[in-house]
Amino acid sequence: MEYPVVITHQENTSRLCLIEDDIKLAALISTFFVNNGFEVCHFENAESFLTHGKLSQFDVIVCDINLPGLNGFDICQRCRESYRGVFIFLTAKTEDIDHISGLDMGADAYIAKPVRPAILLAKINALLRAVNRHSSTTDSQCIELPKLSIDNNARSIHVCNKRLTLATEEFDLLWILISNRNQTLNREQLFLQAVGREYDGQDRIIDGRVSRIRKKFNQIEDNPYEIKTVWRKGYLFAQR
Repeated sequence: MEYPVVITHQENTSRLCLIEDDIKLAALISTFFVNNGFEVCHFENAESFLTHGKLSQFDVIVCDINLPGLNGFDICQRCRESYRGVFIFLTAKTEDIDHISGLDMGADAYIAKPVRPAILLAKINALLRAVNRHSSTTDSQCIELPKLSIDNNARSIHVCNKRLTLATEEFDLLWILISNRNQTLNREQLFLQAVGREYDGQDRIIDGRVSRIRKKFNQIEDNPYEIKTVWRKGYLFAQR
């Protein structure tokens, strides 16, 4: 049985879990992230990760899909039962159906190999900043509505007594919409709050997130809420 390889740089760093059976690639990524201030724990397969990995100790999980035994999709599904941190697929599988499936089951990002370590680092730092931004705000972090409750600290949402599993970026966007319920938010506002940059007039990232949220949100029976599209203006969270 393989045991995890833990590489540390210094105390109080972000903790990255890497699940990757390509040893050379894992060594390259691990070294790069350690040199950039991360603590890295590497597992070669799902069995070693599920046996020795403690989810609560990781800030971010980077997982391959094509692994011996259980694959990355299996790992993601198991993690999302309790893990609310950042989960990223790093894979050679580039089919649209795999990309969509990965995001739908709760991944925060789906990155195709090969990827330059610096680009991977930038993406991870952006996701961690988004999580920290929302956890550090002093506004009320829990909203209770009829048949809906959302807790930004616990990163959880329940609709009609059913827990809704969302990727980090999806949760952030839905939190913003619910916090501003019954108000139309345009793409400029949503980009600044949810993405952290100005809208360039063409990027469809917000539309994609809304579409994925709707797909999960609308499956809940008797759900009295919806995200409405306001033509040429933006999006509105309100009762049906």
